[in-house]
Amino acid sequence: MRRVLACGLLAIVAAFALLLLHREPRRSGSDTTPYATGAAAVLNVGERTCQGQELLPADTAALRMTIHTYGKPGARLSVSVTGPHGAPLTTGGLPAGWRQGVVRIPVTHVSTTTAGATVCLRDEGPSPVALAGDSRDQFHTMQVDGKTVEDGQLRYEYMRPGSESWLQLLPTVVYRFSLGKSGLVRHWAWAAALVLMLFAVTMAIRTILREGT
Repeated sequence: MRRVLACGLLAIVAAFALLLLHREPRRSGSDTTPYATGAAAVLNVGERTCQGQELLPADTAALRMTIHTYGKPGARLSVSVTGPHGAPLTTGGLPAGWRQGVVRIPVTHVSTTTAGATVCLRDEGPSPVALAGDSRDQFHTMQVDGKTVEDGQLRYEYMRPGSESWLQLLPTVVYRFSLGKSGLVRHWAWAAALVLMLFAVTMAIRTILREGT
């Protein structure tokens, strides 16, 4: 019984270590629009779409979207993000020639969080694109070529620079774990959750060993 438990715990620790060390592009946030494959907006060459009331998170270095090109090479795209009063926050773009699907559009790195931002995307040509999204909610407003779209909104995912492991993100995870909690518990709630999890595992092991004997 002890050998079986030891092998099981070793496998759990190894899997947990692999998970913590695995590196891939990570999100700094999103606009909470549900994943969808349908087109919420279609841009012809020279047209621009702007979506307001976006939360632009800190540590953003790219925008990720699902974009369809009708089987053609992707058009050149330009992105600009402005604050609530029109102040520029970041800009970026993508040269022509990319493939349709999930597309990452690099922007200048953002170091601070801004609420109420407006994200604008322009099709610079030479072909139209369809932008994935979902039905409109009460918070976001989207315009295409200056006209308000009543029944759609785009899904924007905000991406951190490069690729990171969960181990590198631990300080950020601990900070976010403290949000939305009272001052009495916000600084130690993450540690308490970890201690409780270890306590539960320990009690489970003790129960198994006791029943086994």
